Amino acid sequence: MPTQEELHGGFRLGEWEVLPARGVLRRGDEVVKPEPKVFGVLLALAQRDGDLVTNDELIDEVWDGRAFGDEPILRCISLLRKHFHDKRPYRYVENLPKRGYRLCQRVELPATQRRNEPGIEEGRSLTWWRSVAAAMAAAFVAVVLWLWLAPVSPPASLAILPIDNLSGDPANQYIAEGIHRTLGQRLSELPDRTIRVIRTPHDEDWADVRRKLGVESLLIASVQVENRALKVDYQVINDDDVVILGGGESGSLDNLFGLQERLAKSIYKALGGAQAPSLIERVAPDSVAYNSYSRGMYMLEHRFKGRNLEESIRLFRESIALDESYGPAYLGLATAYALLPDYRDLPWQENLDLAVETIDKGVSMDPSITDAAGAIYGFVHYQRKEWSKAENSYRRAINAPVVDSNAFSWYSQMLASVGRLHESRDVALAGQEIDPDSTVVNSRVAMIYTWLGNTARAHEFFTRANDLDATGLIHDMAYVLLLNRSGKTELAQDLTFAAARQESASSAWIEPVFRGLADPAFAAEGLAAINSAWDAEQVIPHIVVLARTLLGDVDGAMEIAWLLNRPGETFSMEILYIDELAPLRRHPDFIPLLESLGVVDYWQEVGCRWEDDRVACGA
Repeated sequence: MPTQEELHGGFRLGEWEVLPARGVLRRGDEVVKPEPKVFGVLLALAQRDGDLVTNDELIDEVWDGRAFGDEPILRCISLLRKHFHDKRPYRYVENLPKRGYRLCQRVELPATQRRNEPGIEEGRSLTWWRSVAAAMAAAFVAVVLWLWLAPVSPPASLAILPIDNLSGDPANQYIAEGIHRTLGQRLSELPDRTIRVIRTPHDEDWADVRRKLGVESLLIASVQVENRALKVDYQVINDDDVVILGGGESGSLDNLFGLQERLAKSIYKALGGAQAPSLIERVAPDSVAYNSYSRGMYMLEHRFKGRNLEESIRLFRESIALDESYGPAYLGLATAYALLPDYRDLPWQENLDLAVETIDKGVSMDPSITDAAGAIYGFVHYQRKEWSKAENSYRRAINAPVVDSNAFSWYSQMLASVGRLHESRDVALAGQEIDPDSTVVNSRVAMIYTWLGNTARAHEFFTRANDLDATGLIHDMAYVLLLNRSGKTELAQDLTFAAARQESASSAWIEPVFRGLADPAFAAEGLAAINSAWDAEQVIPHIVVLARTLLGDVDGAMEIAWLLNRPGETFSMEILYIDELAPLRRHPDFIPLLESLGVVDYWQEVGCRWEDDRVACGA
């Protein structure tokens, strides 16, 4: 087996030349620079030359015996395979289940046969190796100097991939996502650059990832936590799979905010930013408060799961108790309060009052969040059917220096509720552009394409949203509508049953309604079933409006639609404008209903009008 000294002199592995002293892999004109841990794993495998290397041995040799679980090893193996363009069946790195890994290719040292030839003296061999080592050292110094001194050509477009959590502890995932979110916010301020923040992992080769995301370069990073020590490493890889930028930051978890600030400023400057910006907050928050806030944001962004929304409220309150001048925590808390009625069927007025009270105090404590607070005020105005006030607040929020994609989703929903479906689509797509892997934003885009009748695009974004674990009554209803339109009636019915079970609601009406939709002869049976469920308060209003209209009871649908006049009732007003509800829009009470809701007055204020069964704006 080769020694470490021999390996560091360079060797071949299949089609690749491995140069540890320079930290590169080379195949013809292709040069790859793996990160140090990945190279360490490669050297550990190469030293066995095809024999098994266990996970414990890799941890001992590459991570100095510090046990982080199997995740760091899996990540390094995955990256190593990407560098080698190694796909199934693997030609370079093979895993032996529950045992470890080994190289499929044999290690070829450049001087193996030369040293064994007769007549070659040991002294000459040793002299030759020293010459090689000296040349390698000189080359290494030259490469290091080049990497440090050569100007970086800033990429015109960059995707920030999810940050790997190398600790192996899911409880630390909020750290990785918080740093990821911060880098996205800061680097988006780079002039004349396209920055995409990607939340879903990609297993393809880097070239395939770049092509799929439509960007020139990728920023990959990892975060490692041990006790209270924190280390972040990153690389920027260009379209030739060459590392054009790399580095990292180390510090204590007790100063997570400071570490993020240093990291963001460093990358921003290295990528050509004239002046590294400050982060969201003007004043560094209390460190413990910031940790609570980061965990709260993680729970808020994953609010579709379990009791995460309630846990986010607890963490935001904790952050404020630790540092009452920390504005972003108020923003997070107010957002969670505003969302609770939609997710937990709680009293809307009480929670809206809490949201307003919270954001009012937050703005007074930290005026820098004033513009971003527009999202909360806009949501409250929307719930109160104060359309113009809602729109003005939302516009302020989406043009704030720091933007929450929730503002785009809420603004899109408000525009759709007053019939401006195309403008709603444009706003939702703008939110998706800045937060391309947000569950909420992709769900919102999928819904608006459904309302507009663009079946192909709706399916595309529902696939994205569902892969991100999107759920919720309006999301599921829109998807059921899309599936039914596409002739996938059985799948639509199954999804409706699943949604009813998830909400612990009655499902007795589902089969009769779908049967009535498929065959008008059973429409009366379907109407009886949906009416019975409504009388028993086992079905939500917009389902009844849709079902009654489709089953021919337009008067009955309009009766439910008038409930929109109740305080706080906005039950998916946007469905009023979809193709399936055209009979409802022809009802003589439809425009009077919109007049009573203030929608017609809003149209007049913004230069819109009702024309040919749709809202027309402008000349």
